Amino acid sequence: MLKYSTAMGVTLALLAGLSLAHAQKATERFIPIGKSPGLSDKYTKIGSIDAVNTQDRTITMSTPSGTYTARIAEETHIWLDKSKIKSTNEEGTFSDLQAGRMVEVKYKDNDPEGPAEWIKVQIAE
Repeated sequence: MLKYSTAMGVTLALLAGLSLAHAQKATERFIPIGKSPGLSDKYTKIGSIDAVNTQDRTITMSTPSGTYTARIAEETHIWLDKSKIKSTNEEGTFSDLQAGRMVEVKYKDNDPEGPAEWIKVQIAE
């Protein structure tokens, strides 16, 4: 009976964790820059865009820990964080990535050498 109870508890814990992770992925676009539970500043880079290379589809950004480049792939989600102007966040495009704007970048598989999984762009005006 103890083995069954322990196995059931482990299974429920795993399912709950998967459910929470899926829920966060579904709602990530609505979470302001720097506020993603368990991700912001741990698995993401937050900084200001220094340069945009439209030909290579990359941005270069400065963060407190250094300079990073993010490659924007076709599957990269770009979201406009409009929380500063008290408006609803929405989907963005590559053209929304402009020098001087604050961004949060989550790299696919947490690999800064790979493409960005998603990018949030702060819209402050």
